[in-house]
Amino acid sequence: MTAPAATHATVIEASEPAEVAVGADFVLPVRVSCPAGCDLSGIAIEVTAPDGAAATIAPSVGGTDGAPARDIALKAPLAVGDHIWRLACAAHQAGGVHHEASAVPVAVRTRPHETSLAVWAIPSPVATGQPFAIKVGAKSTTGCDLRGMRIAVCDEAGEVLAGGALGDTPWPGTSALYWTELALTAPAEAGMFTWSVRFDAAELEVPHHGASSRFSIAIVSPPEHRLTVKVVEQATASPIENAQVRLGAYRAATGDSGIAELMMPKGSFDLDVWKSGYEAPTTTVAIDADVTIEVAVAAVPEETPDAAWQM
Repeated sequence: MTAPAATHATVIEASEPAEVAVGADFVLPVRVSCPAGCDLSGIAIEVTAPDGAAATIAPSVGGTDGAPARDIALKAPLAVGDHIWRLACAAHQAGGVHHEASAVPVAVRTRPHETSLAVWAIPSPVATGQPFAIKVGAKSTTGCDLRGMRIAVCDEAGEVLAGGALGDTPWPGTSALYWTELALTAPAEAGMFTWSVRFDAAELEVPHHGASSRFSIAIVSPPEHRLTVKVVEQATASPIENAQVRLGAYRAATGDSGIAELMMPKGSFDLDVWKSGYEAPTTTVAIDADVTIEVAVAAVPEETPDAAWQM
């Protein structure tokens, strides 16, 4: 009586990725092996995609452990969620031994692409009730085309203050930051406001997460008076050029004559003057008419790195 021919199993192992972005190309490492140690490197694998499309992956080349790895290139669907690929090997002969057919499911979760926002060219300060404009932009982390997509500026309560469509071309020097300029009107009350830029990606063909980014803007009372600040060197009374003059949200820099001019509302303000290599105390300025003030700054001696060794 003849003994039945031996039959060995075929084992398919795949390293499932934790998550991939929708529409992204990714690689699935796969091994086909026999528990008895038969060399199955010449066995083809049939891959069936989630949409039912099937393709046969050519046999791997080389390998001495009986289960060389094969990197199978796949493309994620454009739908967000869990998707199943099916890997299968037909029954076959290897090393004179019959091997059974085998199939395994491979689950892959897909996620939307991310987006990021940029806000720039924010004027500061802005007088109450006055029109102004800012620039806003959105970018896909994978460089997808965002032209024509809607973007909006909202206040603290989420009310839309302004909205528009992203332009057709990215901001110069960037690869995919699509942008637009939005016109706004300053609130009727002065203060520091925190608003947000919001991008809704729901209409994109390739799924993306939307994004939100906050920015602050200083709104001030309308200027009524001219403040002239002259900055001079304390010891010599010579004018100091390019000194930074600041009174709260109001800022200016001195010219070659050491003079800076600012239009200011009525009120009391702390005046700070700064330039590298000089120091000056904070001065309180009361403004109820046009005012001229002179600020004397003292030169600060340069530190000598070797001073500790020269004692």
